[in-house]
Amino acid sequence: RMSPDWSEMLQLHSRDFLANTEMPSHTWIQGYIHPDDQLHVTAAINEAIRTKSIFELEHRVWQADGNLGWTFSHAIPLLDANDEIVEWFGAASNITERKKAEEALRSNLAELARSNEELEQFAYVSSHDLQEPLRMITIYLQLLQKKYQGNLDEKADKYIHFAINGASRMQNLINDLLEYSRVTRSDKEFETIDSGLILTKVLSTLKLFINENKAKVTYDTLPEVMADPTLVAQLFQNLILNGITFRSEEIPKIHIYAERKANGWIFSMQDNGIGIDPQYSERIFEIFKRLHTREKYSGTGIGLSICKRIVERHGGRIWVESELGKGSTFYFTLPINTAQNTK
Repeated sequence: RMSPDWSEMLQLHSRDFLANTEMPSHTWIQGYIHPDDQLHVTAAINEAIRTKSIFELEHRVWQADGNLGWTFSHAIPLLDANDEIVEWFGAASNITERKKAEEALRSNLAELARSNEELEQFAYVSSHDLQEPLRMITIYLQLLQKKYQGNLDEKADKYIHFAINGASRMQNLINDLLEYSRVTRSDKEFETIDSGLILTKVLSTLKLFINENKAKVTYDTLPEVMADPTLVAQLFQNLILNGITFRSEEIPKIHIYAERKANGWIFSMQDNGIGIDPQYSERIFEIFKRLHTREKYSGTGIGLSICKRIVERHGGRIWVESELGKGSTFYFTLPINTAQNTK
């Protein structure tokens, strides 16, 4: 409880924070508030008095031990019948430890962001620079196989085959790493796109693969969204390939639809594949995490990680609902077309 004179509130404030040290109220701001915060505090106090409104503020003060600390002030004015301030009810709290924790968290996040950026740069540069020497290795191995296959013993033919197969897997891995790093390196601005049109182009690109697997991909009318068209195309492609690759004994069937929510569109991609044990529903989106051997299912284990990055690049999230042997439904969110949202 504080008097109408705001200086008394400051005096109580200073005594509470400075271990009950008596200080004249008129010197409180100049003597105990950090110089960079003094104008801000004075302006906030004057504004609260002028508008007769609640006062809340965090600022730095010098503590009794000489160290710099943080305090949070909160005061509510009590008005009389003439709408004049009778007194203030308020309190001041020492929030120094909380501020230290917040600063430590910001520092750690900044360091993590810097480290991630360096790792992405390293992955991009390394993968890019490996392309040419690996291409040369693959070409000469293929020439070696073409020229000498059948002329050497069976072991030699087998070794050449293993070498070509390994080089091919490495090439696929490098390509996927480049795609993974390009997602967050892209600074392209989002635009209004027809996700249905993007999907039809993806299906045209995958037509041969779909026909070879006798797969059936259907979809409802899909919305316009604010997104990067290239990334959305890659998102659709990776999820369709995933649904067909991890097929069951039945002919692969995939159905795609979308539902509008308050904060965006939720896309659903339902398949009739082998399904996923729910305990691995998070792991499948981690880079290089595979639930099956390479011999049983091909791939580098990066496809769904790329999907996750693409969706997060758009401020959304991706998840899966599935049971073993009962297929899977992948969900992801994309932003609503802002032009439509204002109608």
